[in-house]
Amino acid sequence: MYAFFDRFYPHILDVIHGKLDHWETQGTQLYKKSTGKLCLFYVYEGLGVMELDGHSYPLAEGSIAQIPVKRKLIIRNSPPGPLRYFMIEYDYKLIKWQDEPTGFEESPEKRLPFDLVVPMMDHRGLRSDMQLLYRVWSERQEGYSGQAKLLFYQLILRIGEQLVERQKDDSAERSIMDCVNYINNHYHESLEREQLARKVSLSRSYFSVLFKKYVGCSPVEYITRVRLDKAMQLLRGSNKSVSVVALEVGFHDPLYFSRVFTREIGVTPRDYREA
Repeated sequence: MYAFFDRFYPHILDVIHGKLDHWETQGTQLYKKSTGKLCLFYVYEGLGVMELDGHSYPLAEGSIAQIPVKRKLIIRNSPPGPLRYFMIEYDYKLIKWQDEPTGFEESPEKRLPFDLVVPMMDHRGLRSDMQLLYRVWSERQEGYSGQAKLLFYQLILRIGEQLVERQKDDSAERSIMDCVNYINNHYHESLEREQLARKVSLSRSYFSVLFKKYVGCSPVEYITRVRLDKAMQLLRGSNKSVSVVALEVGFHDPLYFSRVFTREIGVTPRDYREA
């Protein structure tokens, strides 16, 4: 993503603020048979739907949508609150630094390097950036075009930074879910926190922090929960002794198993079976 912005050279064409009075003239929807300009559309309040060539994308507070050219566009409000938004119409070229003299090139399909619609988890800063960009553009004081270009560049870099952080979070969550699946399938084996952390290439302390974040409990607590769930199934569904059940679910000390079972379940393994 950052490699794209190394070559990105934007040009602002217009900045529009869609407020309540805007919809009084537009009606309940914004419609374009064929889009003629690239647009970055930011929703700061309300609910709606964007249809692009017949494909629907929900819009909500914090949504960022990019609208390519030559597309059939419909943006509809969803009751009860109309969309309030900023829309930046722009164009851009990609700089070719390797050439002498420096040149430009056009990308095959002009769009920024992220999905057509993305939700921003932390979008308050985006709203402030958009308001400043709109004010600079509307007042049109000396040098406004260059200032607007700089503000736009900062804006999309802020979007890019959030998306990169989200990708890191998604990767971390996948790693933890892989670890959860491993525990579910290997609960009867020896499972140490360091061993599990190595499997997902994380430090022991950071692994514990992420595990608690995505699973809601510590790795040890989760392992214990899985083992006890399996033990309860065996106690009710088989005639195996408590000692054998303990070994089969990963407890190598039957007495320790009984203490943990009684503490967590509220009755002894034997009483649970007979209940």
